[in-house]
Amino acid sequence: MITVAKIWFDGLALLGDPRAVLESIGCGPDVAKIADAPVGERVDVWVTLDVTDERLSKLLALLQERGAKWRDIRSDRFAEEEIEAAPLLTMWFNFDDTVFGGPRMGTTYDMSEACKRCGAGARQTSAMIIDGQDLHNLEGRRAAATPYDDMLVDEKLAKVLAESGATGISFRGVFVAFAKRGHMQLPWRQLCAAHTMPPMSPRSTAIKPYNPCSCRRTGFETPWEIPVRVVYRASDLADIHDVNVTWEWFGDTHYEGDVSDALFASPWFLVTPKVRRIFLDAGVTDFSWRPIYVVDE
Repeated sequence: MITVAKIWFDGLALLGDPRAVLESIGCGPDVAKIADAPVGERVDVWVTLDVTDERLSKLLALLQERGAKWRDIRSDRFAEEEIEAAPLLTMWFNFDDTVFGGPRMGTTYDMSEACKRCGAGARQTSAMIIDGQDLHNLEGRRAAATPYDDMLVDEKLAKVLAESGATGISFRGVFVAFAKRGHMQLPWRQLCAAHTMPPMSPRSTAIKPYNPCSCRRTGFETPWEIPVRVVYRASDLADIHDVNVTWEWFGDTHYEGDVSDALFASPWFLVTPKVRRIFLDAGVTDFSWRPIYVVDE
């Protein structure tokens, strides 16, 4: 495992040709990606370096010298052998072009055992309904997600998953809602998990409560500058399935008793390497898979 820093900044802040300035400190196209076209009056630059690379300190010193503002995103990268050996992997959708779905689109939930303040623990009772305006984001894909980490797969991939013998997995239908045409069922399925993990170990990093609910299941932020490391106790793994979700729920929350006006946070998916292999065999490359950490406590 290595830890990398992904540094974003405005190339115009370098006060010169971004490529030439970056190459002067050894940051060529192998590590520096410069946008082909400006965004307004900004030129996006991403530089990705191992945190032990001496060029990282040179880059940060250069940005400070030029008075530039930057974003420093830290993450871990794993060898294939480490991923395959992990008991569970976090499953994250990589792209911004998600499909909006959930309670505000008409998806229904049982709130009888949910937190009355934030809605954590809400149990979905209907098919997933997504916004017709986002339907184009499913084109050419075999898997996708909503902004709240509801996982969607096309019906062919759902069939492969169902026939694989993967444990803890079930599926719901997916409908698209149009303003004037009502609902239409899609050849997609929502991936659902039967098993909820115990609370994470406090040794987990970059999972920081910022406005915690009294139920302690929501209100987390994940700071960019710290790698997200999900840690469980060895005893927490006794009852894992191939598809699981975290006890903690992440994301924005708005719930005042009216489900149709709610935004629910959501748990993260934790799956075994077996599930990852099925996605990869189907040509799905839209997800990041990161091993959990296990400690003896």
